[in-house]
Amino acid sequence: MTDRPLPQQAMCTSLASLLATVHAPNRAAFTRAFWATMKREWTNIDVLRMEKFLLLTRRVVGAQLALCRDAAWADDAVRAQLALLEEVPLDVADVRVPMGIRYHVIDIYVDELERAGALRDGRPGVALETLLAPLRELAGSSPTKSVREKARGALADERLPGNERADVEMQDEGWGGIED
Repeated sequence: MTDRPLPQQAMCTSLASLLATVHAPNRAAFTRAFWATMKREWTNIDVLRMEKFLLLTRRVVGAQLALCRDAAWADDAVRAQLALLEEVPLDVADVRVPMGIRYHVIDIYVDELERAGALRDGRPGVALETLLAPLRELAGSSPTKSVREKARGALADERLPGNERADVEMQDEGWGGIED
């Protein structure tokens, strides 16, 4: 992959858009191969190239959720994409999944749900609870404490319904200077 930002972003977007162009019967195999490759190679990515692969991972998760959106959030389409995500990055039981890829997918999951339009009011189709089920499973059943905590943090995101922060007025009395 290129080192310049704009071509790098375009390449990641282009690679992720392949999910939508692959014939439907081959889509699951293509996505499964992507995640298997990322799982196998993640620990071999050097620090200078990690940013590129983080972006590619974000774009692929976004493309998977876009497929759900394009299918009008049909339950079978959503469950198929979630099953693919649960095979590698959101797998609860497999301790061989590199923590970096797991943490990154947890970090971006709510962002990509929002980008795909899953958090909008009046969205037809599948319940948001179904989309959040992989995070809930990680938060409750992961054998790794840090993964459970990260998943709980993602589930506490204020963009998710029921997590809105109450508008608390800050009682700002201003800066009184330095006390001697």
